[in-house]
Amino acid sequence: MKLYRRLVEYEGKLISRDVVAFGEAAVIVPVKSENRLVFVKQWRAPLRRWIIELPAGRVEQGEEPLIAAKRELEEETGFIAEKWELLGSFSVAPGYSDEVLTFFLAENLRYVGEHPEIGELVETVEMTPEEYISQASKGFGDLKTMTGVFLYLNMKKGYLRL
Repeated sequence: MKLYRRLVEYEGKLISRDVVAFGEAAVIVPVKSENRLVFVKQWRAPLRRWIIELPAGRVEQGEEPLIAAKRELEEETGFIAEKWELLGSFSVAPGYSDEVLTFFLAENLRYVGEHPEIGELVETVEMTPEEYISQASKGFGDLKTMTGVFLYLNMKKGYLRL
């Protein structure tokens, strides 16, 4: 991650904006069984607390988002998926960051054993999307996960295909 100042000329004026360069990340919505999703409970140092979120991770330079999603799912949860579907890509905070999240649905899960990165404190948690939504307001959730849960519910109900 880098912080830099971007100068843009617009209508003869020089405009300065601070930008956080983060890049791309993959977010996985792992469906374990009918209406049960796999989340990770993870210690987040900036918040100084545990939160429950969908498995996710950075897309490395030259890596395809789906490859990153497969790697992160196995690292964080110990599951691999036989079926993958792209749910969409979205800018996180375009006012100050270039970060883009690409969401994937992962189905037909098989447990092979997790192997989190050094310093990554995670444990898996299973719950329904509705359970997550009802408890997220109590402070253990994040917008990335809420977006993934809503994308899953939208896809499941057939409201809109992205």
